[in-house]
Amino acid sequence: MRTILLVDDDSETRMTLRDFLAEEGFDVHTARDGQHALHVLEKLDPPDLILLDYKMPIMDGKQFLGVIRRIPRLQHIPVVILSAATREWSGAYLEVEDVLSKPLDLALLLSTINRILSGYSTAS
Repeated sequence: MRTILLVDDDSETRMTLRDFLAEEGFDVHTARDGQHALHVLEKLDPPDLILLDYKMPIMDGKQFLGVIRRIPRLQHIPVVILSAATREWSGAYLEVEDVLSKPLDLALLLSTINRILSGYSTAS
């Protein structure tokens, strides 16, 4: 089973996406901000993918990415940004795999996840 860490400060979004992804067969862990996500990652094997809200209190997406990119066991995890505020940004600009605008199209989210994960070995 593929593991996803979902980081979003909006509890309704977090729970809706968690339930949707779990129904699609993913093992989903959640965090409410970047700092909480770092605590979750300390307790987990590295997930196969991180879905990351960009604008959050305490530690935003940019700060979180800056930290995990310096940690060898976490730096190669693919990341997809989920944000209403990044419509004009590309994944390459943010140094992530993709950027999806909120409100999310769940079919697009799922196809994006599957496309990214199909490019990564399950043994990683």
